[in-house]
Amino acid sequence: MSYAEYSTPHHQTRFSAEFFNTITLADVEGLFQNDVLPHVLLRDSVTKWNLDRTVPSAIAEIVVAAGEEIPCYHDLRPIFETLEKAFYNEGMSSLCLQILYTFERLSSKKFIKSCLRDYLQIGKQQIVRYHFSKLRLIVNYNNHEYNLLVAKRLLDRVHDSNLLSPNLIAELKLNRFAEPLAGFKVTETPLYTLGSLLDERWVLEDVLNARAEFLY
Repeated sequence: MSYAEYSTPHHQTRFSAEFFNTITLADVEGLFQNDVLPHVLLRDSVTKWNLDRTVPSAIAEIVVAAGEEIPCYHDLRPIFETLEKAFYNEGMSSLCLQILYTFERLSSKKFIKSCLRDYLQIGKQQIVRYHFSKLRLIVNYNNHEYNLLVAKRLLDRVHDSNLLSPNLIAELKLNRFAEPLAGFKVTETPLYTLGSLLDERWVLEDVLNARAEFLY
């Protein structure tokens, strides 16, 4: 088996690349309502790590559970650089991490409302084992955490502002989360980028405006 095959999650697994390519805005709303999203820990929460030849078999070592505390991408990036070589040369099949849970995110509802990373200090340490494919799921979620948030806020704004009729809102929710915006013929701008217009994030708005120029 190649490293690519071993480290690629099953396409039906939550937070796989296929998952983010196929979920709709209604699915995004459900992820928040059912409180199944993981929580990304602060940078430098991983204090120690080592690779192991054990092939993980427990569900918790293979998939990301609802509400699970997961490392941020910054902590995993240097580890990723070693995985493929270790897989082929030494037969390494899993990653063991010592994680310091120094902070706990406030409730997701408050987090969404404030759009700030507010935390309460708690302090605990734990050793976990990850299948290489789970690392892919964790990185995928890190990459899309903000995108999911702005997509949810976009739906909240549409609901609260009464801009669309219930039928049109239901139709909007049927669109895929990462579906290219209609009319953008040259560049593929994902639907979730519309959520960036809700805040004073001028760089993101300028990028969106620049892409729209191709329509003229």
